[in-house]
Amino acid sequence: MTNASTIRPRRSFIFTPGLRPDMYPKALASGADMVCVELEDGIAPKDKAEARRNALALFEMPQEDDNVEKMVRINSIRERFGIEDMNAILNTATPPPALMIPKVRTPDEVVIL
Repeated sequence: MTNASTIRPRRSFIFTPGLRPDMYPKALASGADMVCVELEDGIAPKDKAEARRNALALFEMPQEDDNVEKMVRINSIRERFGIEDMNAILNTATPPPALMIPKVRTPDEVVIL
């Protein structure tokens, strides 16, 4: 049985594009329970590397304890961009606290991460 006092309800969720790091503070101040930096569908293939660099740089900055759950939506690990996302995350000193994994087809995709 789960202790109800440890479950934190999440009512609102906002995405902010990795290409627009200036929007991240606005998203954090929006009142949303969760803020996700977008690297996947909202980013054109030609802009993926720049968005990834921008997103990871956001997590290098000191994060306020504002009760906002922060995460990054990576690209599918079945694609080159997803592998590049994970390689960059694994090689940063300050990885995001959570990942959103898109388009999962098999349990193995979660296990491999």
